[in-house]
Amino acid sequence: MVPQISQAASCKLPKSYFKHVSCTANAGYFLATKDYGAPVALIDNRGKIAVDLNGYQRADGKRLSEGLLPILRGNRVGYVNLQGREVIPPMYDPINESGSFARAASDGKIVVKRGGQFGVINASNQTVLPFSAAISNIDNFNNGHARVVKGKSISWINSKGNPTADPTKPRETASQDVAAIAKPASDKPALSQKPAAPTKPPFTTLQAHQQDGRWGFVDDEGVIMITYSFDEVRPFSEGIAGVRIDNEWGFLNLGGDLVVPFSFKNTEAVANLSDSYFGAPSFVFNQGKAWVATVNGQKQCIDKKFATVACDF
Repeated sequence: MVPQISQAASCKLPKSYFKHVSCTANAGYFLATKDYGAPVALIDNRGKIAVDLNGYQRADGKRLSEGLLPILRGNRVGYVNLQGREVIPPMYDPINESGSFARAASDGKIVVKRGGQFGVINASNQTVLPFSAAISNIDNFNNGHARVVKGKSISWINSKGNPTADPTKPRETASQDVAAIAKPASDKPALSQKPAAPTKPPFTTLQAHQQDGRWGFVDDEGVIMITYSFDEVRPFSEGIAGVRIDNEWGFLNLGGDLVVPFSFKNTEAVANLSDSYFGAPSFVFNQGKAWVATVNGQKQCIDKKFATVACDF
């Protein structure tokens, strides 16, 4: 039986007994469907069934990527692998964009929706970036990075879901160099002299909040404005908050932008919250300065331009 389908010149369909067959994003697999579009099977280039898809409402062969095929059942999105196993059960909301109900896997990550909120999972269905009402869009991952849009604010995350610098801008440009900190060869932090470009969020402060063992920030109404991505945080002070991932501290502004990369070690001295600088613990700005390191028993600070300065006593 001759398959009836309009196809690209580069797409050569295999001979099979299926009436409706279309190419997928994987040259070795093809999607067979019923008259009304419900999927029947993924077939290989010999026309043989590779994955039985009966029982699903839809399957998107154009977004077959990294061995994962988006499927829809009960109006919920999931993913099956090329062995026919549901590696991600149908539990997510349809995204309904770009003519599809789901995103393709990219860099081992998948942008999904749950409860109307965007988030990121990996191929094992583990949450990489927690779901947040503050996020209006997340781009697919590319070379280990993804762009996150929160209203008018744009930030970037890495493959661990942690904030990172904009990878599309060369390091030597001013936009990338703003507030950049080179890894110090000694215990004394090496800091640039350029301040970060200020943002103007519709709020003057945010409150630290913990969820599932991770820290983020919410507004006065409890809406998540900076996702739960950090192992430890300090409260916002003078428009900036210290945040820690693993053993290093950096600083965020109210827009959620990383204005100082993670460069300050979480040493025993700065981790001691009983110690302070003018009444403020480490990584909290007070009178225009923040204590960020202790070298040879002496506290070292940065100012609001993120330049190294002496701590006053």
